[in-house]
Amino acid sequence: MTKRHGFRIMLAGLLGVGPFVTSAARAADGAALYAGKCAMCHGPAGAGRTGAFPALAGRVGAIAASSEGKAYLAAVLVNGLHGPILVEGQSYKGFMPSFKALSDDDIAAVLNYAATLGGGSSSGISAQEIASVRSVPMDAAAVQAKRTALQASHVIP
Repeated sequence: MTKRHGFRIMLAGLLGVGPFVTSAARAADGAALYAGKCAMCHGPAGAGRTGAFPALAGRVGAIAASSEGKAYLAAVLVNGLHGPILVEGQSYKGFMPSFKALSDDDIAAVLNYAATLGGGSSSGISAQEIASVRSVPMDAAAVQAKRTALQASHVIP
């Protein structure tokens, strides 16, 4: 975020118009958060790294097309995901750390940004949806089980 952008957000908040700039600021923050937290593994354009980290481009938006998919994506970011997964016929055995230290707004912003990678549109995941998922503790094994069930029902392609 540039100094100028930060000043505008601060000024808007002081003037009581913060809610009107929130979605634009959130979109910018989603890109910055992705660059700082996700791109090192999944790549700047979300293409992933074959055999190491799955692609996000074109997938996050597809998964987030349903409420179950949104809840799964939120669970992955809040709780992490460990163990083998299959993505588009490619097996991955890795470790996705938890990003539970991020705020609900930040997690929603990064997921909404990731949904746009590969030409998609924002998934419309809200901070309230993240908070709802966060309120139900899950370990990585439970997230893995949720993924398996959603793949079987074709929520996760």
